[in-house]
Amino acid sequence: MNFVVDSSGSINYKGLTNWDTTLQFIANVTRRFTIGPNDVQVAFVLFSDVATVEWDLTRYRDQASLVNAILSVRYLAESTNLNDALYLTRTQVFAAGRGTRTNAVKIAIILTDGEDNVPEEGTPLTIQNATACKNAGIRLIAVTVTDSVNRDRLLQIVSSSSDYYHVDDFSALSDIVSQLRRQICGDTGTTPGPVPSIRLLSTCYIHIPGVPKSGCKWYINTCTPI
Repeated sequence: MNFVVDSSGSINYKGLTNWDTTLQFIANVTRRFTIGPNDVQVAFVLFSDVATVEWDLTRYRDQASLVNAILSVRYLAESTNLNDALYLTRTQVFAAGRGTRTNAVKIAIILTDGEDNVPEEGTPLTIQNATACKNAGIRLIAVTVTDSVNRDRLLQIVSSSSDYYHVDDFSALSDIVSQLRRQICGDTGTTPGPVPSIRLLSTCYIHIPGVPKSGCKWYINTCTPI
């Protein structure tokens, strides 16, 4: 799983604590997963006027160190270079030999509060890099904040319309943590059994008292984003 995080100047311009709120949201999402080399691995791409891979999938091997790293990510306060961030997601984060695993899903979660504008606003390069990510099997999810985002453009970037989330302000990010976790895992709460594209850590069966054992199979599963 890779977080692709907007660190442009508009974030704290709209509220001096918005960057801290953004990082806390990311930390809270990661707390919903088991972190480790055989479980969920988390990378982080930061973008403003330039994009950088802050760390790759294999850097942090436990939840405590990962959360500490997330809460310490620097704030850049410049432009919105989502174009290069998506390029790095495909060519570095999810490149062969960088921690990708067979049968584990590749997910990138984009967080942004505006429209990408590097090398220029409306650049086709962002759409091209998003398409290249999706063609490489990377699922793109977007979490957008405020009315400054270009919804139609982001719907071209994400993998499906159900992979687009919007909240009105940064304080509302906490409201979608559980929903985002379910979306990542493909867990609707109604389908008993494996979910397509999700690698199961285990499948367990339990007996429900009062129900004949012959008809009692309840699946408990855990998904592992890469």
